[in-house]
Amino acid sequence: MATPFGGVSAVPHRPALKRFAQSADDVAPTAKAAAAHPRFRFHGGPIVTSPVVHASFWGSAWATDQAHVQRAARLGQFLQDLLASTYVNILTQYGVGHGPAQSGTFAGSGTIATLPDQLTDASIQGILQSAIDSGGLPEPGKPANDVVMVYLAEGIEVQGPNPARMCEPSGDNAFGYHHFFATRAGNPLYYSVIPALDDACLKASCPSDQSCSLHLVLTQEQRQTQVSSHEYSEMVTDPEGSGWFDGTAGAENGDICNGESGTITVGSRTWTVQLMYSKHDDIATRGRTTCIASAPHPTPPAK
Repeated sequence: MATPFGGVSAVPHRPALKRFAQSADDVAPTAKAAAAHPRFRFHGGPIVTSPVVHASFWGSAWATDQAHVQRAARLGQFLQDLLASTYVNILTQYGVGHGPAQSGTFAGSGTIATLPDQLTDASIQGILQSAIDSGGLPEPGKPANDVVMVYLAEGIEVQGPNPARMCEPSGDNAFGYHHFFATRAGNPLYYSVIPALDDACLKASCPSDQSCSLHLVLTQEQRQTQVSSHEYSEMVTDPEGSGWFDGTAGAENGDICNGESGTITVGSRTWTVQLMYSKHDDIATRGRTTCIASAPHPTPPAK
């Protein structure tokens, strides 16, 4: 099994659950030293260039409670709007897509109502494999572009620390994470797990709201869209822990801006997102601007 990585820390601007190996290039001087994050670079691994996004809602509440059913529909709309927004212009510099409506497609949503209240990453991978076996999710294609956003209902906890402990009564270390595994057919499936992020989950993770990367003033939906944008951006730019990241700090693009919220607007809908690290802006402004919510045009490839 691949080593876990890629979590949303409860502490702003801090990576969680990183297992990155450093190389000489990570610690060597760089010509881009004027940037705030000069060692954030491409490490040669896979990138999800044309994402096919699947939403998977886990827990009986998503199927039986009307408020949850409505929120699931809105989260699906958020994923569609994210792909249609200028937010994705930030990700083109890392090799993902070509701008709004050209950076991936939303394939739809599904619900898995019956599952344990306590999950591990191994059991999550088993559930995803069962969904592929039953036809609920497609077998990932080649190249691997299928990504799954898993949303957990309240009362479903993830036991850590391998890789994350989320929404447990104590000892939580993440608000979400992304990972991958090889399916029975030998294809990599990339997935993110976003817990319920209700008030109890935040209070179990943060000693004080002021020092938390998510806040109680946000609605539950806003917290989930903020974490979704963080995990999606990391999952497509660093799906196997060998793509874009800072090897010295162990930070992916979402970690650098963790806890900084903004909004995107598509049509009449406005959504809360996390600001995303832009290497292009970091270099161009000599470190004055690093985290943004949108770019007017697809950003040229980063170097």
